[in-house]
Amino acid sequence: MKTFLKSLEGYEKELDRSVKKQGLTITVSGVSGVGKSTISALSKEFGLQNISTGEIFRSIAKQRGMKLEKFSATREDEIDYHIERTTLELSMAGNVALDGRMTGMAAGLHADCRLLVKCDMDKKSARVAKRENISKQEAAANIKARDASDSAKYLKLYGFDGSDSSFYDAVIDTTNMDLETSKKEAVKIVRQVLKDKKLL
Repeated sequence: MKTFLKSLEGYEKELDRSVKKQGLTITVSGVSGVGKSTISALSKEFGLQNISTGEIFRSIAKQRGMKLEKFSATREDEIDYHIERTTLELSMAGNVALDGRMTGMAAGLHADCRLLVKCDMDKKSARVAKRENISKQEAAANIKARDASDSAKYLKLYGFDGSDSSFYDAVIDTTNMDLETSKKEAVKIVRQVLKDKKLL
């Protein structure tokens, strides 16, 4: 089995019979506000489709008329299982850049490059405050609550919360990078990983 999530192994066996990989799979993982979506924009550089599991979460929360923090803390387990199954299927099909907290873990060795993105709280809260049009203090409180809730849920469901850097091909810290620099650095890192694996 190639996925790192034991709960997906049965589904992976099913997909093995029908899914054939077409092109690269890149995953971009990390906690809230680290810059996953910005870095996953490297999909254009490699001609890949770009899919964000965070956007899936936000759309479901919006459909239910719930704030993201409340939805994150109270969502049923099946939503996570559905997103991780979708991630696995997309990663096995290839030609995609996936960003989300558990994308690297769900894709596992089906991903040709697994990136883990890190960033300090001050910078993260500033980014989220700007994105969600709230104060930096509120953003920091929301991030802490969301990440604590997500970590507890993922540990319960999978035994991992996606934070262990040993599961990734490379780690990028975006704390002291602007948007353009972080994208350029990510492209550089991914190119090197793919070259090392003789995929470029």
